[in-house]
Amino acid sequence: MIAVLALALLGLFAVLVTLEMLEHDTALETASSGTPLERAHGLYTALNGIDADSIPAVLRIVSSCHFGYTVSARPFGRGRSTAETEQLRARLADQLSLDARRLGVSQARLTRQDFSYGQCRDAEIDLPVDAVVVSLQLDSGAWLNAEIHAHEWHWREKLEWMFRASLAFVFVGAVAIYFMRRLNRPLNRLTDAAQRFGAGLQVAPVPEGGPLDLQRAIRAFNEMQRQVTGELARRTSTLAAISHDVRTPLTALRIKTELIDDDELRADMVASIRRMEAITASALEFLQGGAHAEPMRCVDLSELLESECQEFADLGRPAAFTGAYGIRCNCRPDALARAVRNLIDNAIKYGDGARVAACEDNGWVEIVVADDGPGIAPELRQQALRPFERLSQSNHNGATGFGLGLAVAQAIAAGHGGELILDAHQPGGLAAKIRIPAR
Repeated sequence: MIAVLALALLGLFAVLVTLEMLEHDTALETASSGTPLERAHGLYTALNGIDADSIPAVLRIVSSCHFGYTVSARPFGRGRSTAETEQLRARLADQLSLDARRLGVSQARLTRQDFSYGQCRDAEIDLPVDAVVVSLQLDSGAWLNAEIHAHEWHWREKLEWMFRASLAFVFVGAVAIYFMRRLNRPLNRLTDAAQRFGAGLQVAPVPEGGPLDLQRAIRAFNEMQRQVTGELARRTSTLAAISHDVRTPLTALRIKTELIDDDELRADMVASIRRMEAITASALEFLQGGAHAEPMRCVDLSELLESECQEFADLGRPAAFTGAYGIRCNCRPDALARAVRNLIDNAIKYGDGARVAACEDNGWVEIVVADDGPGIAPELRQQALRPFERLSQSNHNGATGFGLGLAVAQAIAAGHGGELILDAHQPGGLAAKIRIPAR
């Protein structure tokens, strides 16, 4: 706002300077206008009504920097007559109803010693100045000389005015900044809280302050935080309860299944029961993927990733940590480890092995899980991140899943204020990247 006001002020200065330059008149044009001639004719009439001894005192009173008068025995003699001054002389004689012989008009270049220019400040006028001198013969025979000069363009005067205007703008701007900062402080708190809540569902009630409209917005935001977190908690607890309640009949069903004599039927039913248990466990894991009960803490990310890879390797599944060591970041380690496990599991299932690396760049940490499998077509990558979305290539090497691994990893990355990106891995395969803030 201050920048816009400053640009507006500069624009105003530019317009005023342009108008001053466009409206600049010459001395002849100024002499043809009404005001200087009216003043000279009024003074001429007044001087004809007073005695000659009082004239010098009157001239001292009415003379100023821009309106100077003298009385002499003859018309002003240092001027020059031109065709323009003669035309002006004839026109003035007609306007003032004077005998042209009692009227003289000439152009002259005047200095500080002429007329009343000695009263002028340096910044008020640039001397010498081109002027028109109009001489009127009084009834006494003396001549009244009136100098008329154009309103000149004085850079020093304009710069002084601009400087004073700028000082006033700085003062007003400082006061405006002070009050805007006071008004914006509650808005900044609301913005920070909204960003934290959007990035990690971190509930932080914002103190109500500022204008009434902003107070209502803050009150609504605080209520929204409570409602959203309450609804998430209810949804999670409901699914957890369902998962717990379903586990008991599934266990009983498995026991009964063991009593079936038909080996093929028994194995098929046991596999179906295990699949039902896996579905409920995966759904609960997905729902808890965005949960933020675990506190944030600074951990050695390289060590965490290497540990996850080692657990897979101990089970005979190809996973290796190939990244740099000593990378630390602020995260929820259990949740982040769950996301990395899902990506490693997918890379092993569909890509014949996983290579895990991490790097830090400009305040961000990037975890990359790469494989050499068939990859995912670019137009299907966003679709693969949806919950319960299984692409046709998911049956690679007989692997099966429920389409929740990537969705859980994405929810966890979003809960850290980051994102999950699926990209192509050269020369072939998929590179799943979790990008989160380092601090």
